[in-house]
Amino acid sequence: CCVVLAAPLLAREVDVQSVGASAASVARLTAQVEPAFSHVETKTGLSDDEDLTLVIAGGAKGFADLAARDGVGMNAEGVLGYAIPSRRRIVLNLSGIHDRQLEPIGVLRHEIAHLVMGSSMRVAHPLWFEEGVAQYVESVALNELREAAGAASFIEFESMDDLEQSLRDEARAGAAYIEVREVIRLIVEKYGEGDFKRLMKQLERGKGPFDEAFESTTGASMKEFEAVWLADYQDRASDRTAGFFGRNLWWMLLGMTGLLVPLAVILLRMRGRSQVEHWEDVEKYYPSDPSWSYQQDEPDSFTPEDPDGRR
Repeated sequence: CCVVLAAPLLAREVDVQSVGASAASVARLTAQVEPAFSHVETKTGLSDDEDLTLVIAGGAKGFADLAARDGVGMNAEGVLGYAIPSRRRIVLNLSGIHDRQLEPIGVLRHEIAHLVMGSSMRVAHPLWFEEGVAQYVESVALNELREAAGAASFIEFESMDDLEQSLRDEARAGAAYIEVREVIRLIVEKYGEGDFKRLMKQLERGKGPFDEAFESTTGASMKEFEAVWLADYQDRASDRTAGFFGRNLWWMLLGMTGLLVPLAVILLRMRGRSQVEHWEDVEKYYPSDPSWSYQQDEPDSFTPEDPDGRR
């Protein structure tokens, strides 16, 4: 006999709606929906087969109007998308994504991660963890490079609480979103991908609170992990500082040269004027004898070889 593999009877229904987006953009994102759900499951261990409404806004105004109608309070100009797990709804801001020169697939993964976590996790968890997992799942190298280039430099985080608050501070949010991704990467690197996925499963099963779930799966308390993260963060901050000066050394030297050369010219001119003024003062107070002049003391025929001037 033979086995026939059939498509699942309860396949996910995806309702894709366009609000001013091009047909090509809509087609590309529609084709990436199922791969994005699979990617989220691979990264987190959380599966999801529920229906989805995906709204793709092509312009900033259309996105802002959608956010207002959905009751999402945010500065729409700076937001690339949002997910409403209770309504199984994701809205993407293509205009904002293109303005930042990011890959839309990364933002789609990010919002699907929020959708999956919001639909499945039954334990309250910190914002740094929620956003960190979504950033970690996004994992598009080009997006990470461009986000890092646009983020504010030399912003320091003193604790997990400080990092948490920075996500809500517009001036620090860019650097904070990058850092929360590094926090999740550190968890995976230090405790293993298996423990990270077990932590996600604990939160899905409602085994909390968060700090206890973290310690039961990793063996480290949140206080211990915070110390590990701070040490890692300081090491990376030192590397970034050294890298900044290394990358910009020649530009810094060139800038210093550009400042020093005009300064040297100005000083030389000032010195020249001072010398002339000194000579004028000397001439004024100690005038030279007008009858004095140079006279040749030796005959024209004098040479060192013939000191007497004779042949």
